[in-house]
Amino acid sequence: MKRFLALSSTLMLVCALLAPTSVFATHKKSCITLYEHINFKGKSIKLCGNDKNLVNDNWNDIASSAKVSKGDGVTLYEHIDYKGAKLKLKGGHNYSDFTKIRLGNGSWNDVVSSLRIR
Repeated sequence: MKRFLALSSTLMLVCALLAPTSVFATHKKSCITLYEHINFKGKSIKLCGNDKNLVNDNWNDIASSAKVSKGDGVTLYEHIDYKGAKLKLKGGHNYSDFTKIRLGNGSWNDVVSSLRIR
């Protein structure tokens, strides 16, 4: 009986060690709500998937604040097709004023043109 328990315990351990790490990973994709004005004011849009061209949603160069749901976060891009400067936003955080986030000589206010959900 002891031999059976030892053998079955060893077998379970080997199976656990050989399983791909993705089996145990709990990545959760974030969603982002963009707001037209600072402090989460004005019109808003909630996005839960990548958007390579916010022009199509009438949201190009409009965002001034954002709320990111819990998860792996979101990357904002200055230009369409994920080009230009990028800004990584953490999941579970709120960003009330893009004018305070520097981008070259200006800020991230009204410059977001595409985004990737991480």
